[in-house]
Amino acid sequence: MVIRFSRGKKATLDHDSQLAEVEGQLLSLLSDLEPMAERDCSSFDAVSAAYKLPKENEAEQEVRNQAIEAGMLGAMVVPAETLASIRDVLKTDVPVLALVGRNIASDLGSGTEMLVAGAEGAFLNVRINAAYLKDRATAESALEQNGAILAEVRDIHRSIRETVETMLT
Repeated sequence: MVIRFSRGKKATLDHDSQLAEVEGQLLSLLSDLEPMAERDCSSFDAVSAAYKLPKENEAEQEVRNQAIEAGMLGAMVVPAETLASIRDVLKTDVPVLALVGRNIASDLGSGTEMLVAGAEGAFLNVRINAAYLKDRATAESALEQNGAILAEVRDIHRSIRETVETMLT
């Protein structure tokens, strides 16, 4: 909304093609984010099904443990993708922040806060699924990689937040 509202304004006409490009990029990124909630639920169905597998003997226990491990790995995929997508959305906004009018600064701030909350929640889901992995090297790698992405999100958030604060004063 912020980018769309900023297009076609007298103050930003010289940058309208840049704003149009960013709007297109954001629409694409956001269309990728929309189905992630359903994908997240579906991916956890595999974990639930694995916990219901029989465990009467060693062979069944092994099959069950492998299914749980595979399910947990799969359940980390969507939150990790969500986190990376949110980072990409925020990074896409940064080059055009100076083109956003003061009258829409609160919308920019509100949208950013919601995205950051989504990123924080996605990282929590990565953390909980990683905690249950038996393969600790994979778990630690996922935590490190996703922690770095979350750090990027937080850095971009600070930058956007400072811009919004300046615009509101």
